[in-house]
Amino acid sequence: MTQAETDGTQKRVISLGRALVVGLGCLPLLLFALFFARFAASQRIAPGLTLAGVKVGGLSRDEAKHRLAELAPLLAKEKLRVLLGSKESTVTVEQLGFELLADDSASRALAVARSGGVLSNAWRYLRSAWGEAALPAALGVDGARFDAALAQLEGSLIDDPPLQGGITFEGRVASAQVPRPGHKIPLDAALSACLAGVALGRTQAPVVLTPSAVTPALEPGSLERALSLGTKLLGGPVTLEAGERRLTIEPAELGALLVGETTGGRVEVRIDPARVEAWLATRRASIEQPARDAGFEVSAQDEVRVVKGQTGLSLTSEAVAHALFDAAQSDARRGELPLIHEPLPARSTEQAEKLGIRQLVGSFTTRHPCCQPRVDNIHRIATLLDGLVVEPGQTASLNAIVGPRTQKNGFVLAPSIEDGEMVDTVGGGVSQFATTIFNALFHAGYDIIERQPHTYWFPRYPMGHDATLGIPRPDIVFKNDSEAGLLVKTSFTKTSITVKIYGDVGGRRVTSSVSERREIVQPALEYLPNRDVSPDEEKVKEGGMIGWSVIASRTITFADGTKKEEKRKVTYKPKPRRVEVHPCKIPKGEPGATGERCPEPPPEAADGATDTDRPAHAE
Repeated sequence: MTQAETDGTQKRVISLGRALVVGLGCLPLLLFALFFARFAASQRIAPGLTLAGVKVGGLSRDEAKHRLAELAPLLAKEKLRVLLGSKESTVTVEQLGFELLADDSASRALAVARSGGVLSNAWRYLRSAWGEAALPAALGVDGARFDAALAQLEGSLIDDPPLQGGITFEGRVASAQVPRPGHKIPLDAALSACLAGVALGRTQAPVVLTPSAVTPALEPGSLERALSLGTKLLGGPVTLEAGERRLTIEPAELGALLVGETTGGRVEVRIDPARVEAWLATRRASIEQPARDAGFEVSAQDEVRVVKGQTGLSLTSEAVAHALFDAAQSDARRGELPLIHEPLPARSTEQAEKLGIRQLVGSFTTRHPCCQPRVDNIHRIATLLDGLVVEPGQTASLNAIVGPRTQKNGFVLAPSIEDGEMVDTVGGGVSQFATTIFNALFHAGYDIIERQPHTYWFPRYPMGHDATLGIPRPDIVFKNDSEAGLLVKTSFTKTSITVKIYGDVGGRRVTSSVSERREIVQPALEYLPNRDVSPDEEKVKEGGMIGWSVIASRTITFADGTKKEEKRKVTYKPKPRRVEVHPCKIPKGEPGATGERCPEPPPEAADGATDTDRPAHAE
């Protein structure tokens, strides 16, 4: 090998070695780039990060959010130590008005090493992977609660708070307070220090605060002018009037409503509306008046008259405060009572007149025995529905208007039908009212949308034209399909209930009919076991009643001659005949059957007995 060849070989070896050294030197960088690329493509938080003391590195955003949400209520109860000079106080995170925002905090952590440039992101990722990094959590702050907590801290940590100066009122005496210098805790510094400790989860470390000196200053003459005004305001009683309505306040009462506030170096005297509101509480009833809707009055001759509505009169504490303040500065110490003509009636007189409710269009009466609990319920539902007005086109539901039949709503226990059985329920008996109002509406020609007849027929109700009520069903739902309003008026005696409907149905006429009974069903026989009944006897508890069906019809003839015909099949179930017998008389398979044999009848008299030995039988 020549020298040139040898030199060439050595150069190639050196170049290969250099390349190998460079390659090995770049390998960590290549590996880091690989891991960083995998991290950037993932949805995981950078390793080594903590939020409010909770390790979230390597977690997904949702996992971090869940951990922080679990921490939030615990963090709220943590106590923060606050130092000011040689004094110490504690306050909870919750009292400071701080709230850990789990969602925002998790998003903040996920953004680390992703929200900057490529080199910046890579550097932040490298730092987080190399060691633990504390990231402040996102916190919400309730400013009012923080201010209150800071005022509490100042009360326990500051010995010489500044006095702003101003006017105080006690009874009918106004007094001046001269400003005095002192110390306060700077709001911004306190907020930043407390936020930093809580956001990083360092609630065990004390928050050190430094007070700042404050020297209040008042505008020249401001205190004197405010004292003069306060004294004048308390110079005697103040009266506000509007017609016959009058409101008078004595000086000592007025003093309790006055406040002296210092703002921007100026002392202002005013009447506090919040205190006026409390003072007015016991006086409103004699001054204000509620709104009254326009209504309807019906004479004994069924003549309908509109009763005018009335706008309400009311007071606002702000308006009364201004009126008292102005009146107390006047020589007469009198002013106008600031009555507001509110609220307006829900139905004005004009609206009531436009409803066109002019005449009786339907009436029905049903009767009942006196003085039973069910009568109380009939009277109660009649009272609740008396005066009901349904506007043209509106649909009304009795259940929606009356509400649940409860003792709180004025109903009592009385018999009613449930699942075909008579049981005591609160509100039992209201079906009699349902039948009465249904018939009044039915014969007036209104559209009956929903109605259910009774399961059994009761002789006190018109066959085929009865109705029942329950919660939430059955219900009576009807529509005022006329062009005038519909007024319901109810009245009752000890033995009857009457419903009258007033309006204007446009001349429509109603005829109705009920078919003969059909599809007769005989009552079933039910045996009731009773060992006190002799095997050869039976006691009838309920005689039973047949079941049947009828076709109930209604024809409505309108003013233009058109007709609307309605037919409905109404079926009444048979009532079983219930008989008490000895259990031995109940056939096998029937409820109450025992399978026992009935005892044998006593043997006939022995041979040779005379007629006088046998018991006598009545004719």
